[in-house]
Amino acid sequence: MATVSDSVSLLDRLAAARDRGQIAESTERHVRLWLTDPAYARYRAAVAEHIEQGLFRELDDAFWTVLPFGTGGRRGKMYPIGANVMNERTVGESAQGLADYLREQLGATASLSCVIAHDTRHNSQSFARLSAEVLAGNGVRVFLFPSFRATPQLSFAVRQLGASAGIVISASHNPPSDNGFKCSWSTGGQVLPPHDAGIIRCVEAVREIRRIDLEAGARQGLITWLGPRDDDAYIAAVRSQSLSAARGLRIVYTPLHGVGMTSVARTLRESGFSDIHIVESQSTADGSFPNVANHSPNPEQPAALREAIELARRVDADLVLASDPDADRIAVAVPRRDGEWQPLTGNQAAALMADYVIRARASSGRMPAGAFVVKTLVTTELITRIAEAGGVAAVRDLPVGFKWIGAAIDEHGPGRFLFGAEESLGYLAGDYARDKDASLAALLVSEFAAELKAAGRSVLEQLDSLYSRHGYHVETALSKTRPGREGAAEIARIMQVLRTSPPRELAGLAVATVHDFVDGCVRDIAAGRSVGATAGPRQQQVMFEFARPGWRLVGRPSGTEPKIKFYIFGVVEPARIDSLGGLAAAKQEAASIVARLSEELEAVVTQSARA
Repeated sequence: MATVSDSVSLLDRLAAARDRGQIAESTERHVRLWLTDPAYARYRAAVAEHIEQGLFRELDDAFWTVLPFGTGGRRGKMYPIGANVMNERTVGESAQGLADYLREQLGATASLSCVIAHDTRHNSQSFARLSAEVLAGNGVRVFLFPSFRATPQLSFAVRQLGASAGIVISASHNPPSDNGFKCSWSTGGQVLPPHDAGIIRCVEAVREIRRIDLEAGARQGLITWLGPRDDDAYIAAVRSQSLSAARGLRIVYTPLHGVGMTSVARTLRESGFSDIHIVESQSTADGSFPNVANHSPNPEQPAALREAIELARRVDADLVLASDPDADRIAVAVPRRDGEWQPLTGNQAAALMADYVIRARASSGRMPAGAFVVKTLVTTELITRIAEAGGVAAVRDLPVGFKWIGAAIDEHGPGRFLFGAEESLGYLAGDYARDKDASLAALLVSEFAAELKAAGRSVLEQLDSLYSRHGYHVETALSKTRPGREGAAEIARIMQVLRTSPPRELAGLAVATVHDFVDGCVRDIAAGRSVGATAGPRQQQVMFEFARPGWRLVGRPSGTEPKIKFYIFGVVEPARIDSLGGLAAAKQEAASIVARLSEELEAVVTQSARA
């Protein structure tokens, strides 16, 4: 047992590391708490061992801040100790904080309940069961999935069971080292302000974690295991969004070692798509993602689709689908005329799905009065033009994160909602859930691809048709990963420079206005004055609107990963396409501008990081 003198010695060594600049002051403060507060007694030996072995870099990464709630809850690396990582203590604090906040919001005598799900990652099941034990230990009734399930099924179950909240243990597409704790509110949507801030306030106040084991919770009626009927109800809800009977399609699908076999594969098969080829090497549930390129199960990365595309070539498939580990996002790849395969961007797939839903609803007489689609600020404006051409309203320029789309569905009327999308492969139709759903997107994509095949047309031909009618829209995303405390400081410097000292032009395009979402101000660069306010909540984000209409750039730190992301948007209008002599020339012009923008942005970011 450590003595008082041992603790003093450890604290002295900790202070010395701070003085040498090896750890931040905030790190010292958090480590000191874990060493001296009885609430952290079980972790004291591990903390002491790190100090004795001089593992100050590891301590700094794990303790320099408290893991925050980002766009999708808490997400980070797993490490046995630390306030800035996922471990038994931080997950327990998250569950305890949620229970405390629910009681605070809904009342001491309210009947509270929570649905809990998890993905296939390492520790996901143990973290889910820990969360269930903590919620039950606080008198909250828990509905617990016995094994891994898709995140959108969690959203559906919260709504179906009338639960007060939901938890899903998942880090989505992050590396194998990571995990996450994502909260949903009673709507089935991810927590929004002020609930996110309220939950983290309660989490930070946690000292004692109240917990009972699963068996005791079940005996007391506080923990209920969900079963096949709950799965069947979810699949039925997804299948109810079918808009076509076309099924003549050969599909290759991979769950990338995630949960997708329980949702995407089942939805397609039970909807009548019988010619499905599974990438068997990636079909097993495995949190190490062993057979995915670079062990990175992010379907936005073309390398993650490599095995699926190779299988598609062998079987002469029409479509490739790949869902991320918690099956809320999906990637699509289609064959080109030259025999190669082309992954669609999230923006391209979103535009195609929006067009399909609007056309199919209109032709079947299922178009509600006042129908609308929803998209975020960093999602293609092609969706807006498609919707408006079809007589459908577009709720646009929402903050990044599907939780805002879920909120917009409720605000503008679930019965009138047609389709929602974000550029990072997230899509939803119908009102059965308030989170993006890979199984729903797989159904829609497969249906319209089957319809096009029956008509002798390809998906890429349909996409070009949209471009010709509504303008060639080009979008690209760049990101810079900057982990740890130093990385966070570098990202902050970049954002500060972009907000306060923006470039006057990039790639020959004059910057007309800067939309600073941090202070809520829109500034005219040439006039040097404020000309308005940004819409929506304050957030760490900046947008440049260029003098050429339809061209803009958005920069923002990621809410789920240690990186800063940039989004470039442009459009070549239909009249310009005609004057250039066709779509091919328009694509070439846009690509040239985007390449220059990317290159000059790189230089600005590098310089800003050193400021």
